[in-house]
This record gives sequence, structure tokens and C-alpha cells, in this order.
Amino acid sequence: MTMRHPRRFAVWMAGVLAAGLFTPAWAADASSGGRNLPPVVEMGVGGAPAASSTPSREVLADLLQQLESLQTELRSLRGQLEVQTNEIERLKARQRDLLADIDRRVSELERRAPAGAAAASAGPAPAAPVITVQEQKDYDTAFSLMKQGQYDRAAKGFRDFLANYPQSTLRDNARYWLGEAYYVKRDFRKALAEFTRLMSDQPGNPKAPDAMLKIGYCHYELGEWARARENLNQVMARYPGQPAAKSAEQRLAKMKKEGR
Repeated sequence: MTMRHPRRFAVWMAGVLAAGLFTPAWAADASSGGRNLPPVVEMGVGGAPAASSTPSREVLADLLQQLESLQTELRSLRGQLEVQTNEIERLKARQRDLLADIDRRVSELERRAPAGAAAASAGPAPAAPVITVQEQKDYDTAFSLMKQGQYDRAAKGFRDFLANYPQSTLRDNARYWLGEAYYVKRDFRKALAEFTRLMSDQPGNPKAPDAMLKIGYCHYELGEWARARENLNQVMARYPGQPAAKSAEQRLAKMKKEGR
């Protein structure tokens, strides 16, 4: 076959070959049902690819690290709480032991005092006050509640005791512990009233130093600084060398440091 335009035919063939060489692979595979089509990329605002909603590995790793850190901190806090709880229980037990020891010593001193006075007197010895079984039981019940930290019930027990046994040799103890129950409950006005009455009725009783000290403490807690200083100084002046005087000195030093 004779070609009239050989040059034009050559140009046409070159174009066909070029088209075949540079056709994208996905276009060539269109007839295969699109199995080799490239992945579809969602376009966001402005034509930019949209961000994926699936968290990246870096984000997940960071979240996991934060979670582990929080769990470690929680374990540490639980351990600290357990230590503090054990310490509180230990202090409560120590307080109960101290209360029992103080009460035992005071009761022993009170029972010995009449015997000593009788021995020094030339006259006939007066009959020692008798504590009935029920009287002692009522006092012990109230004091037991005090040691257990049941201050509301203890206060009621001591109030009932004072009402039922106004002449008891244990009345000073009962009034002192009633004041202590109010003090521990932070009812400082009622505590102050009981300690003040104890000092007024029986200024020479064995609990007088501690009662006067607590009067100073009550004024301190109520923000009555001048009265607190006055009573604490009286404790130091009246009862030098006693534990109450040492405690009064420490509280005065604290007040000075606080600028009270």
C-alpha cells in the first residue's frame, strides 16, 4: 500500500506510542473493575486532605503513659492514707492509756488524802467517805466512754453523775472530764464553764493545775488572747515545776511566735 503522506503518518504513530507510554496505571486497569484504583482521599475545607478520625499510635502511647502515671500516683496516695490511718489509731490508743493512767493516779491521791490528814490530827479520825457500788459503776461507765472516744455519751454520763451524786468524792474528777469531753468536741464555751466551776468550787483539788491550764487553752481557742495569757501565767506562778506549768510555758511561747 502506497502512502500519500508518509511524514504525517509517522507523526500520528509517534503520538499513539507516547500516549501508551504515559497512560497512568489506574487508567489502564479501569477495565479490571477498579481493583488497582488508588485509595480515595477525603478532601477537607479548602481542598486540603481531611484529618483522620482514628488516633495515631503516638497519641495512644501518650494516653497510656498518662494513665500509668495516674495509677502510680493513686497507689502512692493510698499508701500514705494507710500510714496516716495507722498513726491516728496509735495516737487514739495512746490517749486512752494516758487518760486511764491520769484518772487512776488522781483517784489514788484522793483516797490517800483523808488517811494522811487523820494521822496528823490529834482528834478522832473522821469517817472516810463511802463510794457506793452503783456510784463507782456510773463513774466508770462514763469514763470508759471517754476512753473510747464517745465524747457525746461520755459528757452525758458525767452530767448525770454530777446530778445524781452531788457530794461524791469523785465529783471533781467527773467535772474535769466533763470539761475535757466538751474541749475535745471543740465546744470551748461549755468546757470553759466546767473548768472554771471546778476551780471555783475546789481550787485545791488535784486536778486544779490541769483545769487552770485548760481555762487558758479555752480562751486561746476562743481568740481571747489577753485572758489566755493571764491564765497561762497564773499556771506557771501557782504550780511551778509541774507538767501543767511546762505546758503553759510552751503555749505562751507559741502565742508569742504567732504575734498573739
